[in-house]
Amino acid sequence: MPNPEDIDLSYAIGLPPEYAIEYFQKKGYKITWDWHEALREAHTKAFTVAKVMRLDILKDIRDAVEKALKTGMTFEEFQAELEPKLRAKGWWGKQEIATEDGIKTVQLGSTRRLETIYRTNLQVAYMAGRYKALMKDVANRPYWQYVAVMDQKTRPAHKALNGKVFRYDDPFWDTHFPPNGFRCRCEVFGLSSKDMKEEGLQAETKDSPYRNVQPDYGWDYNPGKDAWEPDLDQYPYDIAKLYVEDGLTGPDFNAFYDGLTKGNFPVAVLSEEYKNSIGATSQVVLLSDESLAKNKANHPELTEEEYSKIPDIISSDADVIIQDGELTLVFIKINDRYYNAVVKATASGETLFLTSFRRVDDVEREVGRLKRKQGTKIIKDDLKTSGGASH
Repeated sequence: MPNPEDIDLSYAIGLPPEYAIEYFQKKGYKITWDWHEALREAHTKAFTVAKVMRLDILKDIRDAVEKALKTGMTFEEFQAELEPKLRAKGWWGKQEIATEDGIKTVQLGSTRRLETIYRTNLQVAYMAGRYKALMKDVANRPYWQYVAVMDQKTRPAHKALNGKVFRYDDPFWDTHFPPNGFRCRCEVFGLSSKDMKEEGLQAETKDSPYRNVQPDYGWDYNPGKDAWEPDLDQYPYDIAKLYVEDGLTGPDFNAFYDGLTKGNFPVAVLSEEYKNSIGATSQVVLLSDESLAKNKANHPELTEEEYSKIPDIISSDADVIIQDGELTLVFIKINDRYYNAVVKATASGETLFLTSFRRVDDVEREVGRLKRKQGTKIIKDDLKTSGGASH
């Protein structure tokens, strides 16, 4: 097992791991004045640089960080490429800027600020990739060890956690998975039961005092689990639908499908007409990790590829759309097979969840039963007795 004090994380951060690059590329843009305003959005939910108020400058910085992550360029190379662009656009040195609180003299671009941008974003992206890699190996290495670089620069809180071991599914990692502050160099290593025995280690218990050791302000989250998602209700239908379709065929849904990430995943977008017909205020349909696990257990015949068809199933192209109270049931034929999806709206109609997704053998019988049920509302019925239209 590696000795924590022998690890050179400055080298590891420069590596271009596949997961880290995917993670970084899906970040959005967050224009902000002070990094405290964004908190964790400054790190995983959107790409943010403090004191950047122009989207074109933010894009220059983001593109440079993405290139650094892909190519493993040094900070000196990163600075040489980016600094001239920032100087040319006036984002350098001290300037008087009009803010909501009046005129302020602020430090914009500087060598130190570029170094913070470089190291923070690369480390967060690297550790997000590290989390996914560790999760894929939990069957063999279910114990995770917190590792700090023990030198004069290491913060007391980070030193205190050095060498401590928690199970991979311990809630501790939801708030303490590195980085735990700007310029944090901490790491996490997976250990097997054999490693634990040979090293004389024990996993921390629920009463461990080390749970009370706090990360730096705004860093109490896990970059690998807190994947950024845009507010799709703020985007036009066509753009939002394309985003969802791409997401269902990418690595993020694959990780969600395999149970490596938790939360809600967007799986469909409703047209304005469809949304209004069912009285919803959101156009986005979400799938929770709990509903996915239950649906996989109830309908194991469904493949991950079939889940990628959900945007076309929950759409205005459906053959049948029936509203039954808070539930909306859709039926559609795709490639000679019928599917049914059930969408449940919250009481306010502000949130929509996919609660069931399955294949249908006798669509005419199921649709007929729903039509006969008292209180149901037929929104659309294009079902053909000869088999229905194929989409």
